[in-house]
Amino acid sequence: MKLAILGGAGMRTALLVNGLVRHSEELQFDEVALYDNDEERLMIMGRLSEYIAKTKDAPFRVTFTTDVREALTGADFIFSAVRVGQEESRVHDERVALKHGVLGQETTGPGGFAMALRTIPVMIEYSRIINEVCPNAWLLNFSNPSGLLAQALNTYGQCKTIGICDAHAGMKNALSKFLKVHFSRLQVDYFGLNHLGWIPRVYMDGVDQLPMILDRFEELAKGAHVFSFFEPELIRNIGMLPNEYLYYFYYHDLSVRNILETGETRGEQIVKLNRPLFARIAPLIREGKLAEAWKDYNETLDKRSSTYMSRETSGALHNIHEHEAEAFNQFEEEGYEGLAINVIKGIHLNKQQVLTLNVPNRGTIAGLKDDDVVEVPCIVNKNGPTPLTVGTVPDLAMSLIQPVKTYERFAVEAAVKGDYQAALNALTVHPLVPSFTVAKSMMDEYLQVHKKYLPQFQ
Repeated sequence: MKLAILGGAGMRTALLVNGLVRHSEELQFDEVALYDNDEERLMIMGRLSEYIAKTKDAPFRVTFTTDVREALTGADFIFSAVRVGQEESRVHDERVALKHGVLGQETTGPGGFAMALRTIPVMIEYSRIINEVCPNAWLLNFSNPSGLLAQALNTYGQCKTIGICDAHAGMKNALSKFLKVHFSRLQVDYFGLNHLGWIPRVYMDGVDQLPMILDRFEELAKGAHVFSFFEPELIRNIGMLPNEYLYYFYYHDLSVRNILETGETRGEQIVKLNRPLFARIAPLIREGKLAEAWKDYNETLDKRSSTYMSRETSGALHNIHEHEAEAFNQFEEEGYEGLAINVIKGIHLNKQQVLTLNVPNRGTIAGLKDDDVVEVPCIVNKNGPTPLTVGTVPDLAMSLIQPVKTYERFAVEAAVKGDYQAALNALTVHPLVPSFTVAKSMMDEYLQVHKKYLPQFQ
């Protein structure tokens, strides 16, 4: 069995390969093929991934190439983690929005929109090649903005696609720790769009624990960073537990102010971590000092993880959970790689797992179109994912879901067709964009700074 990774020069690739080793007995991959068009970074991640596979006696070999057809040919599963324009383009995405007093974030609002315009045409072309060289393969997309890309690929793509996001797993893990039970005892219901979802019920042994959790929200927030950004009054008012990215909607003014006060965006923060790391480990890898490179890589990723959302929240709340002892540690696997591996197990081994994924709605959430991609629990088996019916959702949630889904439809049309009017419509209807005037100014600036990545608009 073969796994191909699009965007194989990305920062998380070696970590992903390390995770695959732990599951190699069940999955039995023969080859993990990395593809990227950045030859230098691909060499670094490829050699590091080779080192991990060899030192841990992985049964699969790691290959890496700048030929996408070579990487994809014969693949059974494909992971996508592409970043068109790399981290520097992310900085432009953020700064253009912040210049107009709007959130600059790579998945939510104008930042995610700009990234989608660059990425969607590339992913649709990859889907065409997948259909040509490995038509039975499943594409598991990690690339941000995950929901928008899943929408585009399910509408215009030519391969079987599932959108992956680990936010729900992180929320379930936090609830498992708070309730001090193994995650398998919990059924955590969930509905929404990618990075725009809510937990309406938390069942343990057949009893909904959410009312008790809402009453004790202060305790939950103290030990779980994914909930620590929200005020108890807000949580009790909405009567549900929100995905952490809803912070940007419920506290838009605060998140923008915090970023501006720190003087540094998340993208700029990532550039400062990633660029020096590659500069440090490239010579180590060339000299054969792979163990030193692996140590530096892990330390940098730990630092990167520990600063997540610190700019938007002023850093006051993010790490408050870290002082608590992890005495109870039997929890669901975290991270994109953990969720993706579970999807493969469900399909390849027909394990009948329930996983929260980005898939076409098909009547799952009332009030949305059948082809609208939603983020909901799905049964995953050899037939792929089948979404579980959610039905009617609270008006408070639908008041955000509807305009954001409308924005996504316009954004996909703009990216695929190079339609300037659709792009303006997308930004204008987004809840975080205050006016058409601001939408037009941002769109024109994105077209200028990303000109070489947006040929469809020329």
